[in-house]
Amino acid sequence: MSQMTVPARLGQVGIRPARLPAFAARRTRVQDAAPVAGHFGFMILCLALVMATFSAVLVLNTARAEGSYVMSRLQTQQTELHDTLVTLQSELDDLQSSEALAMKARKLKMVPSTSTATLRLSDGSLTGVASMVDGNRTITVDLPSTGVAVKDQ
Repeated sequence: MSQMTVPARLGQVGIRPARLPAFAARRTRVQDAAPVAGHFGFMILCLALVMATFSAVLVLNTARAEGSYVMSRLQTQQTELHDTLVTLQSELDDLQSSEALAMKARKLKMVPSTSTATLRLSDGSLTGVASMVDGNRTITVDLPSTGVAVKDQ
């Protein structure tokens, strides 16, 4: 082959190709790519692994999001229950206060006692003399004989 035909074949007149050694020109040839049919099973395996990974990530994210919604709903319910507890505790404290009890007693037309009689539970004896509110009458307790309280006049 002459050097003048190489540029003409390449379509570039005036450019000289680099000279290759004689042994390289004889051994150089174009090779086809590896056959594609042999890698089809490997491609299917890779595709299956990628699809399984994406599916697992989707399932885990969905479960995590559902857990987040459940947690949020339970925290809201806990806050509502705590508010109810605080309100009920406040109402109970108000009802148990001495001022509230005194007001309820006044509504029932009750008045404070000036004297009291006490009952001893160990032997069942009554001690003391209870008087009526107006202070005119006293109640005498006669427990040893009859066990009945009698009004003194």
